[in-house]
Amino acid sequence: MYTDEAIKEIRDIRHKISAEFNHETKALIDHYKKLEKKYKGRILQREEKQKQPLI
Repeated sequence: MYTDEAIKEIRDIRHKISAEFNHETKALIDHYKKLEKKYKGRILQREEKQKQPLI
């Protein structure tokens, strides 16, 4: 089976971060929300498409 080393490294890092929060989903989500606020200007937001009338 082919394993991409970059993907493996990312998964290992994500697992270590999860372990820091005892793999508790709520604590992990709270952690990522804090990071999101801290780095708000560095996160790209997807532009929403303008809705076209159905007529």
